[in-house]
Amino acid sequence: MNYKLNWSEAAKYGLILASVSVIINLVSSIFQLPALLNILLSLIKLGGSVYIVYYVMRRNAEPWDYISYGQSFNFGMAVCTFSAIVCTLFMLLTYTAILPDSLTALLDTMFATYESMGIAAAMDYDTLARSMPVILTLSQFIGCVICGVIVCLIMASFVRKGYSDPFNRPADNNTEE
Repeated sequence: MNYKLNWSEAAKYGLILASVSVIINLVSSIFQLPALLNILLSLIKLGGSVYIVYYVMRRNAEPWDYISYGQSFNFGMAVCTFSAIVCTLFMLLTYTAILPDSLTALLDTMFATYESMGIAAAMDYDTLARSMPVILTLSQFIGCVICGVIVCLIMASFVRKGYSDPFNRPADNNTEE
C-alpha cells in the first residue's frame, strides 16, 4: 500500500497544535502577568508544541511499515502550516477585535523607542498604524512556519521508519507493505 498524506488528519492535529498557542497567548494577552510567568508560559508553549508535533508525526507513522524522512517531514509541515494559519488568524483577531488597545500601546511603545533614538521624524504614525495589522499578520505567519520547519526537520529523523535490510528498501515515493 502506498503512503499518502492525510490532509484531514493534518488539519485536525493542526487545530490541536494551534489551540495550545492560542490558549497561552490569550491568557498572557488578557492578564497582566509578571515577566517571569510570561517566560514560563512561553517555555511551556514551546515544549508542548514540540511534543505535540512529535506525537502527531509518530502517530502518523504507526500504521506504515516504512515511512521516509521526507514523508514524516511533509506530514509534520502540513500540521504546522494549518496551525500557523489558525495562530495567525487568532493574532489578527486579537489585535483588531479582542484587544484593539494593545495595538495602539504597541505603536506608542515603538514610537517612544524611535524618539529616544532620534528617528521618529522619519516615521509616519498614521501610515504605520494602518499597515501594522498586515505587518503583524505576515510576520506571525512567517515566524510560525519557520519554527515549524525547524521542529519538523528535527522530529522527522526520530519518527521515520525503515527496513533493516538496506538492499531491499522500497523507493521513498513507491512504498509497499
